[in-house]
Amino acid sequence: MTTRTVDLLDETIPEVVATVLGLRAPDVRQDISFTELGCTSLQLGVVCARLGDRLGRPVPLSQVYRTGTVESLAAWLRAGDGASAPAAPAAPAAAPAGAGYEGPTPLSRMQSYMFLKHMFSPDDLSLHVVRSWRLTGRPDRAALREAVATVHHRHRFLSSEYLFKEAPYIQPADVPPPVMSELIADTEQEAGEVLARELARPFRLAKGEIWRPVYVAVRQEHLTLFGFSVHHIALDGGAAGLMSGELARAYNAAVNGSTPELPPAADPVDVAAAHDAHLPYVDLDAQRAYWTETVRGLTPLTYPGGPEAPHGTACRMVETALPPGTVEGVRRLASSRAVTPFAVYLGAYAQALGELTGTSDFTVGTPVNRRAHSVLNTTVSSQMDISVLRPSIGPHSTPPEAIASAARAARDAFRHLDLSVPEIADLQSDPPPGPRNPLFQNVFVLQDNDPGGLPLQGLPSQFFRPRYPGVSSEIYAEIWPSVDDGGLLVIGYQPDAVSGAFCRRLTDGLLARLAGYLTAPPHPTTDPQKQVAP
Repeated sequence: MTTRTVDLLDETIPEVVATVLGLRAPDVRQDISFTELGCTSLQLGVVCARLGDRLGRPVPLSQVYRTGTVESLAAWLRAGDGASAPAAPAAPAAAPAGAGYEGPTPLSRMQSYMFLKHMFSPDDLSLHVVRSWRLTGRPDRAALREAVATVHHRHRFLSSEYLFKEAPYIQPADVPPPVMSELIADTEQEAGEVLARELARPFRLAKGEIWRPVYVAVRQEHLTLFGFSVHHIALDGGAAGLMSGELARAYNAAVNGSTPELPPAADPVDVAAAHDAHLPYVDLDAQRAYWTETVRGLTPLTYPGGPEAPHGTACRMVETALPPGTVEGVRRLASSRAVTPFAVYLGAYAQALGELTGTSDFTVGTPVNRRAHSVLNTTVSSQMDISVLRPSIGPHSTPPEAIASAARAARDAFRHLDLSVPEIADLQSDPPPGPRNPLFQNVFVLQDNDPGGLPLQGLPSQFFRPRYPGVSSEIYAEIWPSVDDGGLLVIGYQPDAVSGAFCRRLTDGLLARLAGYLTAPPHPTTDPQKQVAP
């Protein structure tokens, strides 16, 4: 950074935060935590990307969590925290970023894990990213095919070969766009079943099968269901909205006989360089020490009642509507305690799961989005990882204690999120024998990111949550808040590991805990949680 840039940090950081949150810069106080200002984890990633562009250097998301406030982040940046660990090369030395390099590029650790999982279990459906919409009317199928081809060729992670030689890598190639499945069904319900079936077909990465668009017309109504599924190696939830938006823009241009105006898409080598650009500014040795201690002594969870189906049975789901007022109540409670809504939901989930399994000492996985760089925010690719939380909340903890413990667990994990979950798993000194690694048994997600729209010209559309082909953990619990204060609690589960009866009890326990949190008497504002946000 230049001297001038350093001098303006106290102005630049509030300006960026205010822009992301829709506030005025004077309203962003220097000593208030980003959480108290209302920043979600996704918004903090955008803050990091925009600050990096303004400052001319990466701003690690983990360091934003570590500093916590404008003044602390500014002080760290002024100190010029030097490189403590060299960044791994993103590509061979002959592949300078931005040079239009078309050679092989190593995958990230998480993508490599996904690749190997696919190679060993090619029919596994837990790495499908699916999106779907209900369209009023009939799209122009020729224009939709053209839009599919446009997006496919723009983004190399959709149109390349995924190969292995010493390590997994991506090789740009002329992989043709997928053939859109064009089907018809009598009723909307039947169309939904057809759509789910088609989206759930396995991919074959070695054959260039990376994603699949599906169109299902409803014969009895003027309706169409459209969706796409993409292997997780090429797409995450943070980029799904970008992909659907580009599909819509390309379709609208095709309908009007024009060329869509879309910004340049980064090549894999640029994405890899951006993914690792922040590493010289973080202490990876300290993070390894933290995770080595955090994952020590874990044992697999056991579920009362055991599994309900034989090995290999497809995932199943338990869905329950959130009681009226829950989403807004959680938002207000989180604000009053200077934490995020995620911490409130996580506290209830951890207490309910601990009560049913008879232990409070387990980890909870939660997805994290590694898009704290502007290149990564404009590219269809997979930058998702899993962070490991160990909340250790007793079943008899009071609501304030449970929320504080959940917030501390999230804060500690996010301060050390520069190690990928496969690297964290490698740090287990005493991993339990067998396939049931406690790091991968359960996941909890607050789905508060925008799923993305599909604004096709002349065709009103409505996003709907599709049936999952598979889930990546034995229990995969999600809160889906909605704008009308409704929402869903969805628990996907692997029936060869756990039963639906257990998941229904977990649902009831989580909702009961939330109700208790929302009716608990106010806690003094001097609560130490004020110092441990998020």
